[in-house]
Amino acid sequence: MRRRINWCLLVLAILLALPWLSYADKEPAAGAESDTSPAIKAENLSFSIKFDYSDHYDIGKKLLYDSLSKPETFSPYERFSIWWNPNVPGHWLCVQWNVVPEDVRILQYDRNDMLLAETCVEEKYDTVLELEADTGRVVFVGDRRGMEVARIALFSEGILPEPFYPWKETFGHLDYLVISTHPDDDVIFMGGIAPIYGMERGYTGTIAYVTNPGRLRLCEAVKGAWTMGVRYRPLFLGFRDVPSDRIRQSGNKFVPEAVTLAIVRMLRQERPLVVFTQDLNGEYGHWQHKVVSASVVEACKLAADESYDPASVAAYGAWEVKKCYLHLYQDNPLILDVNTPLASMEGKTVIEIDKEAFLKHNTQQNGRYWVQTDWDAYPLCKFGMAYGTVEAGEDAFDNIDPALLVSALLQTDTP
Repeated sequence: MRRRINWCLLVLAILLALPWLSYADKEPAAGAESDTSPAIKAENLSFSIKFDYSDHYDIGKKLLYDSLSKPETFSPYERFSIWWNPNVPGHWLCVQWNVVPEDVRILQYDRNDMLLAETCVEEKYDTVLELEADTGRVVFVGDRRGMEVARIALFSEGILPEPFYPWKETFGHLDYLVISTHPDDDVIFMGGIAPIYGMERGYTGTIAYVTNPGRLRLCEAVKGAWTMGVRYRPLFLGFRDVPSDRIRQSGNKFVPEAVTLAIVRMLRQERPLVVFTQDLNGEYGHWQHKVVSASVVEACKLAADESYDPASVAAYGAWEVKKCYLHLYQDNPLILDVNTPLASMEGKTVIEIDKEAFLKHNTQQNGRYWVQTDWDAYPLCKFGMAYGTVEAGEDAFDNIDPALLVSALLQTDTP
Protein backbone atom coordinates (compact mmCIF):
# COMPACT_ATOMS: atom_id res chain seq x y z
CA MET A 1 0.00 0.00 0.00
CA ARG A 2 2.80 2.45 0.95
CA ARG A 3 4.58 1.78 -2.38
CA ARG A 4 1.35 2.46 -4.29
CA ILE A 5 0.88 5.77 -2.43
CA ASN A 6 4.47 6.80 -3.22
CA TRP A 7 3.90 6.13 -6.92
CA CYS A 8 0.73 8.23 -6.83
CA LEU A 9 2.58 11.10 -5.20
CA LEU A 10 5.32 10.89 -7.82
CA VAL A 11 2.81 10.99 -10.70
CA LEU A 12 1.03 13.95 -9.08
CA ALA A 13 4.32 15.82 -8.73
CA ILE A 14 5.15 15.26 -12.41
CA LEU A 15 1.70 16.46 -13.51
CA LEU A 16 2.05 19.62 -11.44
CA ALA A 17 5.48 20.27 -12.94
CA LEU A 18 4.39 19.87 -16.57
CA PRO A 19 3.10 23.46 -17.04
CA TRP A 20 6.41 24.83 -15.78
CA LEU A 21 8.37 22.53 -18.08
CA SER A 22 6.36 23.70 -21.06
CA TYR A 23 7.01 27.33 -20.14
CA ALA A 24 10.72 26.65 -19.76
CA ASP A 25 10.87 25.78 -23.46
CA LYS A 26 9.38 29.17 -24.29
CA GLU A 27 11.81 31.49 -22.57
CA PRO A 28 12.27 34.86 -24.27
CA ALA A 29 14.91 34.79 -26.98
CA ALA A 30 17.74 37.30 -26.92
CA GLY A 31 16.35 40.81 -26.79
CA ALA A 32 12.83 39.82 -25.84
CA GLU A 33 11.03 42.11 -23.41
CA SER A 34 10.23 40.36 -20.15
CA ASP A 35 6.62 40.44 -18.94
CA THR A 36 4.29 38.32 -16.89
CA SER A 37 3.64 35.87 -19.76
CA PRO A 38 6.41 33.86 -21.40
CA ALA A 39 7.48 35.05 -24.84
CA ILE A 40 7.10 32.47 -27.60
CA LYS A 41 10.06 31.84 -29.86
CA ALA A 42 9.50 32.01 -33.59
CA GLU A 43 9.73 28.61 -35.28
CA ASN A 44 12.26 28.20 -38.08
CA LEU A 45 10.29 27.27 -41.21
CA SER A 46 13.13 27.65 -43.69
CA PHE A 47 12.95 23.96 -44.67
CA SER A 48 9.69 24.74 -46.51
CA ILE A 49 11.19 27.38 -48.85
CA LYS A 50 11.36 26.55 -52.55
CA PHE A 51 13.50 28.52 -55.01
CA ASP A 52 13.22 29.57 -58.62
CA TYR A 53 16.64 28.19 -59.55
CA SER A 54 17.03 29.80 -62.99
CA ASP A 55 20.81 29.85 -63.63
CA HIS A 56 21.79 29.38 -59.99
CA TYR A 57 22.69 25.78 -59.31
CA ASP A 58 22.08 24.54 -55.76
CA ILE A 59 20.89 27.98 -54.64
CA GLY A 60 18.56 26.48 -52.05
CA LYS A 61 21.27 24.45 -50.38
CA LYS A 62 23.58 27.47 -50.31
CA LEU A 63 21.19 30.04 -48.90
CA LEU A 64 19.35 27.79 -46.47
CA TYR A 65 21.97 25.42 -45.15
CA ASP A 66 25.53 26.39 -46.09
CA SER A 67 27.67 28.67 -43.95
CA LEU A 68 27.68 32.44 -44.39
CA SER A 69 31.02 32.15 -46.16
CA LYS A 70 29.35 30.98 -49.40
CA PRO A 71 27.05 33.78 -50.61
CA GLU A 72 25.05 33.65 -53.84
CA THR A 73 25.83 36.45 -56.31
CA PHE A 74 23.25 37.88 -58.71
CA SER A 75 23.87 40.09 -61.75
CA PRO A 76 22.63 43.71 -61.93
CA TYR A 77 18.82 43.87 -61.91
CA GLU A 78 18.56 40.07 -61.84
CA ARG A 79 15.66 38.65 -59.87
CA PHE A 80 14.77 35.39 -58.15
CA SER A 81 11.71 34.18 -56.27
CA ILE A 82 10.85 31.91 -53.36
CA TRP A 83 7.61 30.33 -52.21
CA TRP A 84 6.36 27.85 -49.62
CA ASN A 85 3.42 25.59 -48.85
CA PRO A 86 0.22 27.60 -48.14
CA ASN A 87 -0.22 25.71 -44.86
CA VAL A 88 3.14 27.00 -43.55
CA PRO A 89 2.51 29.97 -41.20
CA GLY A 90 5.33 32.19 -42.44
CA HIS A 91 5.42 35.51 -40.61
CA TRP A 92 9.03 36.79 -40.73
CA LEU A 93 11.37 36.71 -43.73
CA CYS A 94 15.00 37.28 -42.69
CA VAL A 95 17.79 37.97 -45.17
CA GLN A 96 21.50 38.27 -44.42
CA TRP A 97 23.32 40.17 -47.16
CA ASN A 98 26.96 39.63 -47.99
CA VAL A 99 27.17 43.16 -49.40
CA VAL A 100 24.91 45.93 -48.14
CA PRO A 101 22.12 46.40 -50.73
CA GLU A 102 21.75 49.78 -52.33
CA ASP A 103 18.35 49.65 -54.03
CA VAL A 104 17.18 46.03 -53.78
CA ARG A 105 13.41 45.52 -53.77
CA ILE A 106 11.33 42.72 -52.24
CA LEU A 107 7.86 42.09 -53.69
CA GLN A 108 5.18 40.04 -51.93
CA TYR A 109 2.47 38.22 -53.90
CA ASP A 110 -0.52 36.20 -52.78
CA ARG A 111 -1.42 32.73 -54.10
CA ASN A 112 -3.29 34.32 -57.02
CA ASP A 113 -0.17 36.28 -57.98
CA MET A 114 -1.62 39.62 -56.88
CA LEU A 115 0.95 42.12 -55.58
CA LEU A 116 0.47 42.70 -51.86
CA ALA A 117 3.46 44.86 -50.93
CA GLU A 118 6.73 46.20 -52.30
CA THR A 119 9.64 47.03 -50.00
CA CYS A 120 12.82 48.89 -50.86
CA VAL A 121 15.45 47.22 -48.68
CA GLU A 122 17.31 49.51 -46.30
CA GLU A 123 21.09 49.73 -46.54
CA LYS A 124 21.83 47.26 -43.75
CA TYR A 125 23.49 43.88 -43.56
CA ASP A 126 20.34 42.20 -42.20
CA THR A 127 16.77 42.60 -43.39
CA VAL A 128 13.85 41.48 -41.21
CA LEU A 129 10.57 41.72 -43.10
CA GLU A 130 7.16 41.13 -41.53
CA LEU A 131 5.16 39.38 -44.24
CA GLU A 132 1.65 40.26 -45.31
CA ALA A 133 -0.92 37.74 -44.08
CA ASP A 134 -1.65 36.16 -47.48
CA THR A 135 1.87 36.16 -48.88
CA GLY A 136 2.63 33.03 -50.85
CA ARG A 137 5.51 34.12 -53.07
CA VAL A 138 8.33 36.63 -52.63
CA VAL A 139 10.40 38.11 -55.46
CA PHE A 140 13.85 39.70 -54.94
CA VAL A 141 14.88 42.31 -57.52
CA GLY A 142 18.53 43.34 -57.62
CA ASP A 143 19.87 46.86 -57.98
CA ARG A 144 22.48 48.22 -60.39
CA ARG A 145 25.15 46.24 -58.52
CA GLY A 146 23.13 43.06 -58.37
CA MET A 147 22.78 41.22 -55.07
CA GLU A 148 25.02 39.18 -52.81
CA VAL A 149 22.83 37.07 -50.53
CA ALA A 150 24.40 35.08 -47.70
CA ARG A 151 21.35 33.45 -46.10
CA ILE A 152 17.55 33.45 -46.21
CA ALA A 153 15.32 32.23 -43.39
CA LEU A 154 11.56 31.99 -42.85
CA PHE A 155 10.07 32.09 -39.33
CA SER A 156 6.65 31.89 -37.77
CA GLU A 157 5.27 34.64 -35.56
CA GLY A 158 7.18 35.11 -32.30
CA ILE A 159 10.53 36.27 -30.95
CA LEU A 160 13.26 35.83 -33.55
CA PRO A 161 16.53 34.08 -32.63
CA GLU A 162 19.99 35.59 -32.84
CA PRO A 163 21.30 37.36 -34.84
CA PHE A 164 17.94 38.94 -35.75
CA TYR A 165 17.77 41.22 -32.74
CA PRO A 166 15.22 44.01 -32.22
CA TRP A 167 17.79 46.78 -32.65
CA LYS A 168 16.91 50.36 -31.93
CA GLU A 169 17.92 52.68 -34.75
CA THR A 170 20.31 55.57 -34.20
CA PHE A 171 18.80 58.92 -35.09
CA GLY A 172 21.69 61.34 -35.35
CA HIS A 173 22.57 61.63 -31.63
CA LEU A 174 24.62 59.32 -29.41
CA ASP A 175 26.02 59.70 -25.92
CA TYR A 176 28.94 57.40 -26.70
CA LEU A 177 30.44 55.54 -29.64
CA VAL A 178 32.96 52.69 -29.44
CA ILE A 179 35.12 52.46 -32.58
CA SER A 180 36.62 49.00 -33.02
CA THR A 181 39.07 47.99 -35.74
CA HIS A 182 37.86 44.39 -36.05
CA PRO A 183 34.92 42.43 -34.71
CA ASP A 184 36.11 41.11 -31.30
CA ASP A 185 38.48 44.04 -30.57
CA ASP A 186 35.48 45.71 -28.95
CA VAL A 187 35.02 42.75 -26.59
CA ILE A 188 38.67 42.04 -25.81
CA PHE A 189 39.94 45.59 -25.24
CA MET A 190 36.87 47.84 -24.78
CA GLY A 191 34.25 45.48 -23.43
CA GLY A 192 33.46 47.52 -20.33
CA ILE A 193 31.93 50.50 -22.15
CA ALA A 194 28.56 49.05 -23.22
CA PRO A 195 27.78 47.14 -20.00
CA ILE A 196 28.74 50.05 -17.71
CA TYR A 197 27.66 53.12 -19.66
CA GLY A 198 24.95 51.59 -21.83
CA MET A 199 23.17 49.07 -19.61
CA GLU A 200 24.04 50.05 -16.04
CA ARG A 201 23.98 53.83 -16.41
CA GLY A 202 21.53 54.23 -19.27
CA TYR A 203 23.58 56.21 -21.78
CA THR A 204 22.75 55.78 -25.46
CA GLY A 205 25.50 54.36 -27.63
CA THR A 206 26.66 51.71 -30.03
CA ILE A 207 29.76 50.15 -31.62
CA ALA A 208 31.26 50.92 -35.04
CA TYR A 209 33.47 48.32 -36.73
CA VAL A 210 36.00 49.77 -39.15
CA THR A 211 36.85 46.54 -40.99
CA ASN A 212 34.65 43.75 -42.23
CA PRO A 213 36.64 40.49 -42.31
CA GLY A 214 33.73 38.59 -43.87
CA ARG A 215 30.03 37.87 -43.39
CA LEU A 216 30.60 35.24 -40.72
CA ARG A 217 32.71 37.59 -38.58
CA LEU A 218 30.12 40.32 -39.04
CA CYS A 219 27.44 37.98 -37.72
CA GLU A 220 29.64 37.19 -34.72
CA ALA A 221 30.11 40.92 -34.13
CA VAL A 222 26.40 41.64 -33.68
CA LYS A 223 25.97 38.60 -31.40
CA GLY A 224 28.84 39.76 -29.23
CA ALA A 225 27.60 43.35 -29.17
CA TRP A 226 24.12 42.31 -28.07
CA THR A 227 25.56 40.08 -25.35
CA MET A 228 27.51 43.07 -23.98
CA GLY A 229 24.31 45.11 -23.79
CA VAL A 230 24.42 47.14 -26.99
CA ARG A 231 20.84 47.87 -28.06
CA TYR A 232 21.36 50.38 -30.86
CA ARG A 233 22.26 48.88 -34.23
CA PRO A 234 26.03 48.53 -34.70
CA LEU A 235 27.71 50.42 -37.54
CA PHE A 236 30.08 49.01 -40.19
CA LEU A 237 32.48 51.12 -42.23
CA GLY A 238 33.38 48.23 -44.54
CA PHE A 239 37.16 48.52 -44.89
CA ARG A 240 39.06 45.34 -45.70
CA ASP A 241 40.80 43.34 -43.01
CA VAL A 242 44.41 43.21 -44.24
CA PRO A 243 47.02 41.10 -42.41
CA SER A 244 50.39 42.82 -42.19
CA ASP A 245 52.02 40.25 -44.48
CA ARG A 246 49.51 40.93 -47.28
CA ILE A 247 49.57 44.72 -47.49
CA ARG A 248 51.35 44.86 -50.86
CA GLN A 249 49.41 42.02 -52.45
CA SER A 250 46.06 43.51 -51.44
CA GLY A 251 46.58 46.87 -53.12
CA ASN A 252 46.17 48.42 -49.70
CA LYS A 253 43.52 51.14 -49.44
CA PHE A 254 43.61 51.18 -45.65
CA VAL A 255 45.50 54.46 -45.39
CA PRO A 256 45.07 57.11 -42.67
CA GLU A 257 43.53 59.68 -45.02
CA ALA A 258 40.76 57.32 -46.16
CA VAL A 259 40.06 55.97 -42.67
CA THR A 260 39.98 59.46 -41.16
CA LEU A 261 37.54 60.70 -43.82
CA ALA A 262 35.17 57.76 -43.24
CA ILE A 263 35.25 58.30 -39.47
CA VAL A 264 34.64 62.04 -39.79
CA ARG A 265 31.57 61.35 -41.91
CA MET A 266 30.31 58.83 -39.36
CA LEU A 267 30.90 61.23 -36.45
CA ARG A 268 28.97 63.98 -38.21
CA GLN A 269 26.10 61.65 -39.01
CA GLU A 270 25.84 59.93 -35.61
CA ARG A 271 26.96 62.87 -33.39
CA PRO A 272 28.47 61.09 -30.37
CA LEU A 273 29.51 63.14 -27.35
CA VAL A 274 32.18 60.68 -26.17
CA VAL A 275 34.26 58.40 -28.40
CA PHE A 276 36.26 55.36 -27.30
CA THR A 277 38.81 53.54 -29.42
CA GLN A 278 41.98 51.46 -29.30
CA ASP A 279 45.59 51.88 -28.24
CA LEU A 280 47.92 54.13 -30.25
CA ASN A 281 50.46 51.30 -30.27
CA GLY A 282 47.89 48.84 -31.58
CA GLU A 283 47.72 46.86 -28.33
CA TYR A 284 49.97 43.99 -29.43
CA GLY A 285 51.24 46.04 -32.39
CA HIS A 286 48.57 45.35 -35.03
CA TRP A 287 49.12 47.82 -37.84
CA GLN A 288 45.41 48.42 -38.51
CA HIS A 289 44.76 49.10 -34.83
CA LYS A 290 47.42 51.81 -35.00
CA VAL A 291 45.88 53.41 -38.09
CA VAL A 292 42.41 53.39 -36.53
CA SER A 293 43.40 54.90 -33.17
CA ALA A 294 45.40 57.72 -34.78
CA SER A 295 42.65 58.33 -37.34
CA VAL A 296 39.96 58.49 -34.65
CA VAL A 297 41.84 61.19 -32.73
CA GLU A 298 42.36 63.17 -35.94
CA ALA A 299 38.74 62.68 -36.98
CA CYS A 300 37.46 63.95 -33.62
CA LYS A 301 39.38 67.18 -34.26
CA LEU A 302 38.31 67.52 -37.90
CA ALA A 303 34.62 66.74 -37.34
CA ALA A 304 34.07 70.30 -36.09
CA ASP A 305 36.07 71.87 -38.95
CA GLU A 306 33.61 73.10 -41.55
CA SER A 307 36.35 73.42 -44.16
CA TYR A 308 37.05 69.66 -44.06
CA ASP A 309 34.90 67.54 -46.39
CA PRO A 310 32.20 70.10 -47.29
CA ALA A 311 29.98 67.30 -48.63
CA SER A 312 29.40 65.75 -45.19
CA VAL A 313 29.05 69.24 -43.67
CA ALA A 314 26.24 69.91 -46.15
CA ALA A 315 24.63 66.53 -45.40
CA TYR A 316 24.93 66.43 -41.60
CA GLY A 317 26.60 69.61 -40.38
CA ALA A 318 29.87 69.87 -38.47
CA TRP A 319 30.03 68.19 -35.05
CA GLU A 320 32.08 68.77 -31.92
CA VAL A 321 33.07 65.60 -30.10
CA LYS A 322 33.46 66.45 -26.41
CA LYS A 323 35.91 63.68 -25.45
CA CYS A 324 37.97 60.98 -27.12
CA TYR A 325 39.36 58.16 -24.97
CA LEU A 326 42.04 55.72 -26.07
CA HIS A 327 42.68 52.28 -24.65
CA LEU A 328 45.80 52.28 -22.40
CA TYR A 329 46.42 56.02 -22.93
CA GLN A 330 48.41 57.44 -20.00
CA ASP A 331 47.10 61.02 -19.72
CA ASN A 332 43.77 61.95 -18.11
CA PRO A 333 43.19 58.36 -16.93
CA LEU A 334 39.79 56.70 -16.81
CA ILE A 335 39.73 53.41 -14.88
CA LEU A 336 36.62 51.28 -15.33
CA ASP A 337 35.32 49.01 -12.59
CA VAL A 338 35.09 45.66 -14.35
CA ASN A 339 34.81 43.46 -11.26
CA THR A 340 31.67 44.76 -9.52
CA PRO A 341 28.40 42.94 -10.31
CA LEU A 342 26.01 44.96 -12.49
CA ALA A 343 22.34 44.91 -11.50
CA SER A 344 21.26 45.55 -15.09
CA MET A 345 23.17 42.48 -16.30
CA GLU A 346 21.78 39.90 -13.85
CA GLY A 347 24.52 40.55 -11.29
CA LYS A 348 27.35 39.63 -13.65
CA THR A 349 30.62 41.52 -13.73
CA VAL A 350 32.02 43.10 -16.89
CA ILE A 351 34.61 40.33 -17.06
CA GLU A 352 31.90 37.66 -16.93
CA ILE A 353 29.78 39.47 -19.51
CA ASP A 354 32.70 39.91 -21.89
CA LYS A 355 33.73 36.28 -21.64
CA GLU A 356 30.21 35.32 -22.69
CA ALA A 357 30.33 37.87 -25.51
CA PHE A 358 33.68 36.61 -26.74
CA LEU A 359 32.29 33.10 -27.04
CA LYS A 360 29.96 34.48 -29.71
CA HIS A 361 33.08 34.99 -31.85
CA ASN A 362 33.34 31.33 -32.79
CA THR A 363 36.06 31.85 -35.39
CA GLN A 364 38.37 33.40 -32.81
CA GLN A 365 38.33 30.55 -30.28
CA ASN A 366 41.86 29.46 -31.12
CA GLY A 367 43.60 30.34 -27.87
CA ARG A 368 45.44 33.33 -29.35
CA TYR A 369 42.96 35.92 -28.06
CA TRP A 370 40.99 36.35 -24.85
CA VAL A 371 39.25 38.99 -22.76
CA GLN A 372 41.97 41.17 -21.23
CA THR A 373 41.49 41.22 -17.45
CA ASP A 374 43.27 43.39 -14.88
CA TRP A 375 46.30 41.13 -14.76
CA ASP A 376 46.72 40.78 -18.54
CA ALA A 377 49.00 42.89 -20.73
CA TYR A 378 46.22 45.00 -22.25
CA PRO A 379 43.55 45.33 -19.53
CA LEU A 380 40.16 46.50 -20.75
CA CYS A 381 39.70 48.73 -17.69
CA LYS A 382 42.37 51.33 -18.59
CA PHE A 383 41.71 54.37 -20.80
CA GLY A 384 42.92 57.92 -21.08
CA MET A 385 41.48 61.07 -22.71
CA ALA A 386 43.63 61.95 -25.72
CA TYR A 387 41.41 64.76 -27.00
CA GLY A 388 38.67 66.88 -25.50
CA THR A 389 36.91 70.20 -25.67
CA VAL A 390 36.00 69.97 -21.97
CA GLU A 391 37.98 68.99 -18.87
CA ALA A 392 38.50 65.26 -18.43
CA GLY A 393 37.26 64.80 -14.86
CA GLU A 394 37.16 61.36 -13.27
CA ASP A 395 34.35 59.96 -15.40
CA ALA A 396 33.79 59.87 -19.16
CA PHE A 397 30.73 62.12 -18.87
CA ASP A 398 32.10 64.57 -16.32
CA ASN A 399 31.88 68.22 -17.47
CA ILE A 400 29.51 67.41 -20.35
CA ASP A 401 26.32 69.47 -20.36
CA PRO A 402 23.46 67.08 -19.40
CA ALA A 403 21.21 68.94 -21.84
CA LEU A 404 23.24 67.40 -24.68
CA LEU A 405 22.52 63.82 -23.63
CA VAL A 406 20.07 61.76 -25.68
CA SER A 407 17.77 61.34 -22.68
CA ALA A 408 17.43 65.13 -22.48
CA LEU A 409 17.00 65.57 -26.22
CA LEU A 410 14.19 63.02 -26.29
CA GLN A 411 12.28 65.17 -23.82
CA THR A 412 12.41 68.12 -26.20
CA ASP A 413 11.11 68.65 -29.72
CA THR A 414 14.44 67.62 -31.22
CA PRO A 415 13.83 64.64 -33.56
